[in-house]
Amino acid sequence: MPQRPTGSPARRRRFLAVVLTLCVAAVCSGCGVAYTIVKSESKLDKLALPMTKSQVVDEIGRPDRVLRDDGRLLVWEYSLTARKQWLYELGLCPISIWIGGCLFYPFTNIAAEHQREYPYHVVLVNDELCAWGTPAAILQRRRACASTGAPFGSSAGGAGRPEPVVSGNGPIDRDSIDRYRTMAVMLFEDAAGAPGSGSRVAGIVTTLLLDLDVHMVERAKLDEVLKEQVIQLTHADDANVLKVGRLAGAQAIIVGEVQQWERYEQERAHAVSLSLRMIDVETGLLLFSAEGHLTDPTTEDRESSARLIVHRMLARFGSQAGLLGSGRIGVNWELQEEKGARFYLVRELRSGLPAEKAGLKVGDRIVACNGAPLSAVNSERDAKRLCRVEAGETLRLDIRRADSPLSLMVIADKRPGL
Repeated sequence: MPQRPTGSPARRRRFLAVVLTLCVAAVCSGCGVAYTIVKSESKLDKLALPMTKSQVVDEIGRPDRVLRDDGRLLVWEYSLTARKQWLYELGLCPISIWIGGCLFYPFTNIAAEHQREYPYHVVLVNDELCAWGTPAAILQRRRACASTGAPFGSSAGGAGRPEPVVSGNGPIDRDSIDRYRTMAVMLFEDAAGAPGSGSRVAGIVTTLLLDLDVHMVERAKLDEVLKEQVIQLTHADDANVLKVGRLAGAQAIIVGEVQQWERYEQERAHAVSLSLRMIDVETGLLLFSAEGHLTDPTTEDRESSARLIVHRMLARFGSQAGLLGSGRIGVNWELQEEKGARFYLVRELRSGLPAEKAGLKVGDRIVACNGAPLSAVNSERDAKRLCRVEAGETLRLDIRRADSPLSLMVIADKRPGL
């Protein structure tokens, strides 16, 4: 019986290689597309009023950046793609697959130089959702959020909320702060009858130290070191705590306790007390210690009071260490670099504070402070020092607005808590 001819082994291998390549291309081309679907602005459709901070995180995840956290007003930034960005990615995939674009986001459409992600802000007041959307679209709504609720001492807000009693001091100063580029925050000891209060406060301390441009050891890394050393997460003695800090790569470690975390249901009030210590992990030297207390008859929100107390504590630390001036102008800006030149991009202005009154605008580029160019700085910390201002002093800002030079003189208010 005659046999049917079959293709040569080399031809079969080539055929299988083509099929395999097409299969890989089909699978990999979905990577860039899938990313844009997951990161689509449509995820914001899940938000609705009323909603708590934890519910927001459950629905849309953790933010990419924390733009502001002053103890009451919280502004989160998410980098999201347009709703139909996935169609663009899908259409370009057959071309960009040859440069690995569909396999390794974000190179899908390098040739087109197309911006894929845009900032969206989520605003919370006292851990309650207030507004969300693009920065320009919700600017007025954000100002309304900022002006609602009770004030923090001399901060903006309604009348009625008391200022915490806070003290803090230690030998750390502007000359020694640079030795402590990385810090680690251990879980604080819980208040009696309030499990979880210590972890909440530790999280607040970590967030606010990040705002001071202090590099923080991630909780996962701390947990790993603690597990390896068979040390309890809380109630460890100072020797073990310092050992954990060294192994985690920190130069200083922060420990503390929550002494009071009480709610008075009949009066709809609460009381919060806490303390913290910052310690050099090599020498055991106490660098800074602080304690604070707040009894608030206007709300039952203990976590916002804890945030306010920590904010005031770290304002004292930042001022003493030269990371903050005693003055504030009410601006949230971000250090950026373009064509080798660094500048501060104005992201947000606080309503009614000196920067806004002086005429600063969102989107302005600050290229120099008091005549010192930001192009010369090497780090965020250097830039903050360059633009630091004391209460009552005038800060001269050299600005580029729509490619036009401008100079503004801003007289700083006193920073709350100092």
